[in-house]
Amino acid sequence: MDTERLIRDIVSNVISRLEAGPSRASVTPGSGEASSKSSGKAAPSQKKVVCGISVRHIHLCREHVDVLFGKGHEMQVLKELYQPGTYAYKETVTIVGPRLSAIQNIRVLGPLRDKTQVELAKTDCIILGIDAPVRPSGQLSGTASAVVIGPKGAVYLKDGVIRANRHLHLSTEDAGYFGVKDNDLVDVRISGPKGLTFNNVQVRVSPDFKSEMHVDTDDGNAADITNGTMMEIVDASCISPISLQMANGDNTPPQIPDSSFTGEITDTNILKSINQVVAVPGQDSAGAGNDSAQSKQKKTVITTSDLDDYKSKGIEVTSDVILSPLARDEALKKGIKISYRQ
Repeated sequence: MDTERLIRDIVSNVISRLEAGPSRASVTPGSGEASSKSSGKAAPSQKKVVCGISVRHIHLCREHVDVLFGKGHEMQVLKELYQPGTYAYKETVTIVGPRLSAIQNIRVLGPLRDKTQVELAKTDCIILGIDAPVRPSGQLSGTASAVVIGPKGAVYLKDGVIRANRHLHLSTEDAGYFGVKDNDLVDVRISGPKGLTFNNVQVRVSPDFKSEMHVDTDDGNAADITNGTMMEIVDASCISPISLQMANGDNTPPQIPDSSFTGEITDTNILKSINQVVAVPGQDSAGAGNDSAQSKQKKTVITTSDLDDYKSKGIEVTSDVILSPLARDEALKKGIKISYRQ
């Protein structure tokens, strides 16, 4: 066999194919005009969308910016985000839960909104002792509460803390390609060694969107994905939907004690901020500047170092008093009476 001649023939054949370009028969669905005409519609599975991991963050209203960072404070942009018109500010806040545990350096995202909204993952909620529901952005009625602390003051949120639902931003063009519309629920598949299919992903459609799926850090870790991982919409309609089922008490595995995640706050700056005047939710910007009792509310924090002051009179816990877990346990050991009043 003439090996040299065989190699020349192969190289010549490859060059000829490259110069001729791809044939119409080799065009894959979703990649060109030929498949659209032959099938009537491109196969959605051939087109993928980028996935973004949404780390815990907060959206602020103007009134709360004034309380947390000072009257008239102008937020400073750190960087633009993937979605047009959204950005991360340089400013951060601390979120405190009912057990007096805190997560610091939570990033503020812009632009400012009409109402403050905190978005956490389930793991964050365990640390803070907050039972935040899964909600679409903006649906805040009946959601969880928390204290937000900034360098100039603190705000008590009666509601506004959520775990954001899985959602998929699609441009109008891509929504037409996939055959879905605004507020549809779809299934999304992630490949890889821990790949899985996400159900109940809300579709949001706008001509201003760049196509991108958002999941929180817990979902991202479960699928072992990072920002930029590609995902695809799949049709799981052949699978019968099942309702949420819980095991009976005999088969329920033990939970990890909450105390293994939490600890008492010892940062004096955070404690000082909690004891500062806290804005009552529902006040308008005019009321935010009012020093009357109707527009302001004080919070008293009791820690282990304060217990000697309560030996004789006992501790009365009201909506204005925060009793830390360690202080409660120590008070019981010392025989200090604790009463609760709404």
